[in-house]
Amino acid sequence: MAVGRRVFLGAFTAGAVTVAGGSEAAADDEYTQYAAPAAFYGDSPTAYPVKINYAAASGDKAALNVTSTNPASSAMYITGHEKAARGTLKITHMGYADGSDSGASGLSINLATVGTAAQGIFVTATDGPTKGALLVLRNNAGLEDFVVKGTGLIGVGIDRGGTVKGQMHVVQRTKDPALVVEGVTHIADVDTPPTGLRTPSLGGGVLYAEQGRLKWLSSDGGDPVTLA
Repeated sequence: MAVGRRVFLGAFTAGAVTVAGGSEAAADDEYTQYAAPAAFYGDSPTAYPVKINYAAASGDKAALNVTSTNPASSAMYITGHEKAARGTLKITHMGYADGSDSGASGLSINLATVGTAAQGIFVTATDGPTKGALLVLRNNAGLEDFVVKGTGLIGVGIDRGGTVKGQMHVVQRTKDPALVVEGVTHIADVDTPPTGLRTPSLGGGVLYAEQGRLKWLSSDGGDPVTLA
């Protein structure tokens, strides 16, 4: 079904609907209205219940424009029951090998209006803590470039699927330092000396502050050494 008008989704039900938009589209203030609510159902494992193809090669319009003026609820709900390696929302940006899409992104968020207190990205688990990671960024083979585990532990540059060994675990993967701080670094006093953090298998030691003094605890034993 080719539609050359804006469609207001109302009360009609179809097993599969394909909407194609292009040069025939009517003006923005023209639409076909149906009584709400609309419902589209499909049970084919090989076909989408609704497929929208916007064939224009220029312009600043989108294949789907969803707006809401209701301040009490979301503009769109998406619910999934995935078990496979799929997200409830899957976004694929078909890039350009010449890098001409450097201004594009897989996901773009604009927090409009000066003074807004809206949060850019918000993740929570209303039924209790989850087992899976809250955030995973992977761009280099075999690495978790950045990961926030369900426990709240943070890993940077650790092995893919690896164990985060501290509140923040940073692994140096290049000749550059693993951590660079431009400005003041504050190390708060510990409540008790961290002698339980001796880890011979890791080597090195633990740097901490006690009563305002900087101390070093070697992993191979011995008393803490006061550095300053």
